[in-house]
Amino acid sequence: MVKILSSLSAKVATIENTGVDMRVLMAKGIIAAAALVVSTSAWCWGADAHRVTGAIAWEYLSEETREKTRNLLQVMGEESLAEAGTWADRIRGNPEYDWAAPLHYINLSATWSGYRAARDCPEQGCVLQAIHHYRARLADGRLSERERGEALLFLTHFVEDLHQPMHAGLREDRGGNDVAVTFFGEETNLHALWDTQLPERFIDDWQVYAAQQPANITGSEQADWVASTPIEWLAESHGFAHNNAYVLRRELGQEYLEANRPVVEQRLRQGGVRLAAVIERALSKAD
Repeated sequence: MVKILSSLSAKVATIENTGVDMRVLMAKGIIAAAALVVSTSAWCWGADAHRVTGAIAWEYLSEETREKTRNLLQVMGEESLAEAGTWADRIRGNPEYDWAAPLHYINLSATWSGYRAARDCPEQGCVLQAIHHYRARLADGRLSERERGEALLFLTHFVEDLHQPMHAGLREDRGGNDVAVTFFGEETNLHALWDTQLPERFIDDWQVYAAQQPANITGSEQADWVASTPIEWLAESHGFAHNNAYVLRRELGQEYLEANRPVVEQRLRQGGVRLAAVIERALSKAD
């Protein structure tokens, strides 16, 4: 069986020529493959981390791209790019989107040896392949506004997810979902801790926090981050997962927070700047 997402781009042209709705094809064929996979119990940054990243991204979009983005968000019923980043989690209870569950993450070995799709991205897809796929769909002016709007929502979420280090965690523990820990005495797992509990410790009001972040990003940082590739984002997350997130102790608290808050903050800023660049480039191609 060919890989789901790597084959989708080739299928789009055939589907468009025959007038068949790609969503119908996915529902009938692709979902069956995805259903064979055991999903993880947690897939993404928490809602506020997604909102922060989207709000940062908005600040780095040109006015022209903001207008195009607003139009697509309106088609999808989304009020802002910040809220749009939570959409791919809000649809998780919808059976029509069950096939998207594996696209939020990629599980790797402990040693970074580069990315090879045939080795690292399973048949049902992964976050890196999903970013490539939905970036191409957002840039495809032949698609309907609703198709491109959905691509924008998926792309936003997956770029943000790739910046959460545990989305590049170990296969053996499902990205930390199977690593039980306590954080300030509360029982949780390592993935959930990075999704929500670490950000919650220093983000009281996500809008206020997000508005403060551009002042903390230098011009050279922005240039370096924009020039990087999704594979490099993956390598960064993998490094942070194994150099920071995974630790031997299981009772975590203030020391762990102080060591890793700078990592979380950096990933939120990087995700925002890079998301803006991805959207900017895709929508400029769609003209």
